[in-house]
Amino acid sequence: MFCDTEKVGAFALRREHLIAPSGAALFRLLIMMTLFQRRQDAQVLRILRGIGAKDAHELGDANALLSLVDERACPWMATTKLLHEECDLGKVEHSGAACCTKRPLTDCHLKRHTVLLKRYGDFGKAPTSAALVLREAGADSFNEIKAQVFVQEPNPLERSKRMIEVVSQAWRVSEKIASMFLSAVTNPDLPGSAPSWSAGLDWTFFVVIDSNVDLFLKSIGLPAGLDYSSKRTFIRTLAHSINLRRLRPELHPYNPRLVQQAIYMFMSASSRRLSARDCSRSGGSACRRCPREMSERCPVRVELS
Repeated sequence: MFCDTEKVGAFALRREHLIAPSGAALFRLLIMMTLFQRRQDAQVLRILRGIGAKDAHELGDANALLSLVDERACPWMATTKLLHEECDLGKVEHSGAACCTKRPLTDCHLKRHTVLLKRYGDFGKAPTSAALVLREAGADSFNEIKAQVFVQEPNPLERSKRMIEVVSQAWRVSEKIASMFLSAVTNPDLPGSAPSWSAGLDWTFFVVIDSNVDLFLKSIGLPAGLDYSSKRTFIRTLAHSINLRRLRPELHPYNPRLVQQAIYMFMSASSRRLSARDCSRSGGSACRRCPREMSERCPVRVELS
């Protein structure tokens, strides 16, 4: 998807740069993925497609963003700490124009970005924040971040935990977004993943828990109030009972990310409506064949009934 211009427009990556992967491709991939929160995927893809080539390059290029930081010399974007805690970037109610109180008359690239990205008022901080995370780590790319973590931590699982911590330092990059990003380049059963990134990391740790997965976990009686770590542990444990190789011989038998993605797809009515192969296209006949334990939780069945 992230290499398809019809899906993500000018942000599209060259497949070989993602599989390699290049530092520039990794950064642009993270910026795209940052938008995938609290909106339907189709809406996010429309936002990405609506951004022109020049703006897409600026938003997805760490060096270009850092140059803008240095050119403007705004004290509130000099470091991630200042950017996150002091910059009060927002949007004017009703008009959607960007604003701030610290330098309201300044033509700031953060203001432009928050309008381009069409998300929360403070979302324009996200690309620049990610670039500052690299600068403050003394790294030119996430490839260098990974190399640093490998030197500091010998254990693959602890390396994976540390990678999530580092990536999550960027503005609006939650544990979910960090896991989505890292699984995309490490999980050997996901299309386009990077074999070089899989080695030395515990890629089974990267599980993406969004609102759809959350709904399913609640429906099967998982206690309310569990944190992200507990939900991830549950899915990783659950995945041990599902031998994916029985479904497709080329898959790894244990892959929590794919189990989680199946849960997401099942619970996402909007994603299923876009699929030509979804059982909902068979109408009520498919619902009558479905096991009761699944049909009771099916969001599409509710719409059909």
